[in-house]
Amino acid sequence: MPVEQRQTNIEGVQQLQPGQISFGSIGSYGNQIVSDLYGKYGELCRRGWVFSATVAAAAAIPVGTTLTNAPVIWNVSSSAKLVVPLQIILSLGAIGTPILQGFAVYFLKNTGDTIGTGLPIVTFTEIAPVCTLIGRGITPRTKFAGAVATYTTQPAKLMDLGFGHHLEGAAASGQLYSQFLYDFNGTVMLPPGTSLTLGSTIATSTTYWTTILFAELPIPQVY
Repeated sequence: MPVEQRQTNIEGVQQLQPGQISFGSIGSYGNQIVSDLYGKYGELCRRGWVFSATVAAAAAIPVGTTLTNAPVIWNVSSSAKLVVPLQIILSLGAIGTPILQGFAVYFLKNTGDTIGTGLPIVTFTEIAPVCTLIGRGITPRTKFAGAVATYTTQPAKLMDLGFGHHLEGAAASGQLYSQFLYDFNGTVMLPPGTSLTLGSTIATSTTYWTTILFAELPIPQVY
């Protein structure tokens, strides 16, 4: 006889023991009933798999088509993790010369584990990401550079993020400036030995506080 497993029901929420099998609720039309208990990233956060990488100071976002560019997240070759970017968040630091500007992300493959002359990543000013499960002190394998990273080979453009600034007139003319957020929604994943860099489409002196939220997952057998 199988060992009986305990299932508790508190205010309609099932709490299952590890390894316990349960069945989803089915509606009158054969549809599965799903409840978003604590947000789409809640389970990842509860497991301690979500991290926040934040710049130390507001800075201009360099043009993506250069060998010096940051912020960047780097999943080193030895990480044994699959890194999933979740969100990029930009908050205005200081308004520079008004300009038409957009943002994109760029990727680099075969990055290895170390930095140095002649290697894919030459310099990397590292800032430690913080686990968003507050108080657990979990350290990620992913590295983050908020201000300075240089490359031997130019990272390739992956995609535009679909937002930017269209400023007209003087910076102090009372126009509205926005905070920007891009949700990747599972569309980008970084296997070991890859990096993802945020870049501007046009050179600008406007500065931003930048945060990159990402998750580190155990590598599946096939990806």
